Amino acid sequence: MTVDQHVPAPERPVPARPPTETPECEASTCSGISTPESVELHTAWPGWIPLLVIGVMVVCCVGFAVGRIAGW
Repeated sequence: MTVDQHVPAPERPVPARPPTETPECEASTCSGISTPESVELHTAWPGWIPLLVIGVMVVCCVGFAVGRIAGW
């Protein structure tokens, strides 16, 4: 190919269908990619178990702090 020959520019493909308008309740960046939450996640942990774990941790930390202060 010589310098005086013209290289054709690649053509842009035409979309098969025009894009649709994003619904008002959905952001444009997540349109069409939402997936429903699986049913297994609804019954994975009862609501009181995480609260029990947090409560045990708080009691342990407070008990440790009181023990350190009392033993000083």
